[in-house]
Amino acid sequence: MNFLTCFTLSLAISFLLFCSVVNAAPIKGEFKQYKQFNGFAKPFISSGVFSLIDEKLIWDVKTPVESKLVIENGQVLAQGANGELVPQPGSEQFVGLLSDLLSVNMSALETRFNIIKTQDSCTKLAPKEALLKQLFSDFVLCESDKQVSSITLNEHSGNNTKIEFTYSK
Repeated sequence: MNFLTCFTLSLAISFLLFCSVVNAAPIKGEFKQYKQFNGFAKPFISSGVFSLIDEKLIWDVKTPVESKLVIENGQVLAQGANGELVPQPGSEQFVGLLSDLLSVNMSALETRFNIIKTQDSCTKLAPKEALLKQLFSDFVLCESDKQVSSITLNEHSGNNTKIEFTYSK
């Protein structure tokens, strides 16, 4: 997988990890993501639209470079050069986490994360599992009106990614 696909995949999966689809209501909106690389003054900014319908996530980056990911049936597909959706080998290990997290059941989350509630409407999640621990120091999930307003992924390297969400009505 190339850098852009890996980057987009990590953002899309992190969003999907924290979206509750218990009520099966479609979730649609826009996102803006800020990737801050350690040592650089300004973040890499991208934006696009997403939809989560019947456990199918479409993550469509519009700027600065168009790309699309579809996560469905335990598979991650990325749009290829000809517009076809191509399976992304190796991404299944991330999608496998979803079965425990889609319900946002705190007791299930506690088996995978150390959960720290902050003073505001945010929750810090420190991974317990080796794979996530290798990639991230923690996630910060912030909510507003019972919806995810932002997710920040903090890496051990000092890099971080913040994704902000606005929802269609």
